[in-house]
Amino acid sequence: MTFMTRRAVAQAVLDSQRFEAELVAAAKKAGKSPAEARQEAEVALREMVSVQDPFFGMLIDRGLGPLHTRAWSFDVDWAALKRLQEHQENANKSLVFLPTHRSYADPFILMKILQSIHMPRNYVLGGDNLGFFPIGTIGRRAGGVFMRRSFKDDEVYKLAVREYMRYLVASGASLEWYMEGGRSRTGKLRPPRYGLLRYLVEAIDSGAAEDILLVPVSITYDQLNEIAKMAAEEAGAAKRKEGIRWLAGYAQSQNRKLGKAYVRFGEPFSLRKAHPRGDNQPLRWTLDKVAFEVFQRINRVTPVTAPALVTLALLGVHDHAQTLQEVLDVVEPLLAYAAQRNLPATALGGLPGASGVETVLDTLVQAGVVGRHDGGLAPVFYIEPGKHSVAAFYRNSAIHWFVNRAIVELGLMVASRDGPDQAIDRGWRQALALRDLLKFEFFFSEKPVFQEEIQAEASLLDPQMREHLAEGRATLSLLEQAPFLIAHRVLPAFLEAYFIVADRLAAQPCDAAVDEPTFLSHCIAVGRQYVLQKRLRNPECVSRELFTNALALAANRGLMQPGAEDLAEKRRRFAQETAAAVAGVAAIGELDYRLRHAVERLA
Repeated sequence: MTFMTRRAVAQAVLDSQRFEAELVAAAKKAGKSPAEARQEAEVALREMVSVQDPFFGMLIDRGLGPLHTRAWSFDVDWAALKRLQEHQENANKSLVFLPTHRSYADPFILMKILQSIHMPRNYVLGGDNLGFFPIGTIGRRAGGVFMRRSFKDDEVYKLAVREYMRYLVASGASLEWYMEGGRSRTGKLRPPRYGLLRYLVEAIDSGAAEDILLVPVSITYDQLNEIAKMAAEEAGAAKRKEGIRWLAGYAQSQNRKLGKAYVRFGEPFSLRKAHPRGDNQPLRWTLDKVAFEVFQRINRVTPVTAPALVTLALLGVHDHAQTLQEVLDVVEPLLAYAAQRNLPATALGGLPGASGVETVLDTLVQAGVVGRHDGGLAPVFYIEPGKHSVAAFYRNSAIHWFVNRAIVELGLMVASRDGPDQAIDRGWRQALALRDLLKFEFFFSEKPVFQEEIQAEASLLDPQMREHLAEGRATLSLLEQAPFLIAHRVLPAFLEAYFIVADRLAAQPCDAAVDEPTFLSHCIAVGRQYVLQKRLRNPECVSRELFTNALALAANRGLMQPGAEDLAEKRRRFAQETAAAVAGVAAIGELDYRLRHAVERLA
């Protein structure tokens, strides 16, 4: 195959008949002449197009790659990857890898793993914030496609991206990008961005390829150096611009060993089958469905890690230091629960027992996330001041496995306040209300499946729950006799963040538009105040990402439209709803505290 330069690739895209025809429409829409639009498109393409030069690939593999990946050993689902390799060879379809995004190291880790079994190098689509020397210089010649972070209003640039993606798909190249649009600041999946996925669907519809195989990928870490900086940004700090000095600092930080990186591959699926020709559904419906399926498949294979369980035990306890035994008393029932549900838990092999838990705690102590006090009757462990968001990041990597259980507990707590009559119906309505409240945070199943999942969780908590509730048994007693309670360790930060937004939104004038950046900054300031006043108990609730999702929910409920009918009342009800949810999980936390300390007194 003849090697093409980047300039030649850009020219090939520009000179295609399809591009010429589309350029006229884009120029008209942008209010520019065809000549101006073509010149802009040429500049855009020459910035973004990439080639696969073996020499620069070698520089990645021996230089930039190890610089990013040396902090971890890899735990890979090799069997799933081998099946994927065989499918690629037999089906002759382009693969599109869609990984989670937690670290700058993500693309280098996946690259190294694919290279180790001689799979083709992907074209990795990412932001031009990393387009500086040497990453940009080398990356553009080794499959790196650096694009502007935002271009939704630039018709010519959108055309250039769309047609370059079509060119890559038509050539049979494998692609990779991050549907979350950037690194997660909370440790869990962010809401998806649809732009590039839309272009992929359009490429198939235009005949560039018969089909494309989407590959969900989960990349999870025992530890990450960059979380502390991301947490600071979430709380309002300015993001440091990437560049040479930044790269030098990042490289130095990667000298410390950080445990394992866990790479899992979800079941791949055909984009053609997800969006068949002749489908009368709107394209956005297709994109929603595809993105939801990708993220669901990622969640199904994401492992529960030891740091996730240990930080889960340390969070949600109002900053009380805990002995090793107290941490173990939380972790052991969760291990049993994970086994009962057959969760992906190979990453927990060394955790069972006091020595395993203490090893994880000491690792977190060395990282500065957890503190340890040895001067008393027994060692005690606690989240270091200012590190709650870092600990929450580790917890949140596996939090999706525990959300439904938390919803069951909160439903029972709410139902207990009105007596045993119709407790099942009240609990189910509460579960649906929480599903709606948190739908911009978690990828819940469709309602019929969600109901089955909630019923299964309720059966794990009490196999005869339905019979007990039908007999009029007090719902609170079901919580009191549960093997463990977890809602106060899983949901508070999310609910408190939503309360801050709802509380401040209710105070906004109803006849004026809400300026989102100003409003988010206001929420950060007020959130800090509420945490300092102990009105809210979880410092990690002060999060720009959580506030943004809460605003998306508010918009979805029609609470952002100035002058809307009954807007003040609707905003007030939103604030009441979030306040009630916060109070509910606090009540579960208080119940759990009483139960645990009652056991200690009896012992």
